[in-house]
Amino acid sequence: MSLSLEEFYAMLDELAAYFSDNLKSNIGSEKILDALLLILSDKENIEWKWHILDIDIQKEQALKLLEKFDFNTLNQTIVLENSLFPESFFLEKKVRIKVNNSIWVIHKNDSDPFPSNPHAHNLEMNIKLDLSNGKCYRKKEYTHTISKKTLLQIREKAAMCFIGNLPTLSI
Repeated sequence: MSLSLEEFYAMLDELAAYFSDNLKSNIGSEKILDALLLILSDKENIEWKWHILDIDIQKEQALKLLEKFDFNTLNQTIVLENSLFPESFFLEKKVRIKVNNSIWVIHKNDSDPFPSNPHAHNLEMNIKLDLSNGKCYRKKEYTHTISKKTLLQIREKAAMCFIGNLPTLSI
């Protein structure tokens, strides 16, 4: 059974409280999410922490995965004077677009090419958007289609800063 975004946030908060109490340290929900990403990135081929929603992880599974995780590794930072990557690299990898009070994220080379390559993610709704036709999916299940006007707005804004090809428009 897939968790809603609210249930997922609640699970992160519960795990954060559990590990904060047990480790006598402040472990926030963001650190829980970061730790899960580090643990699952190889096992589940996850490149981005919000993809954890796609693997339908339950609290008991997450708890078991995090039992032996050293949260101190998330507190250690190395600061460099110069960036290791040119600024254009980040534009090539990920773009955030706000349209009609919704934020859509497009990243190049997403590990999951469904429903289009590239496609957009709405994190608040846990929805993937096919950039060729405006169809929206949750867990590969069709939910609805956005308006042509909204799709064209998203594509127009993406084309301004996304380095790469958008899928061919098919509407």
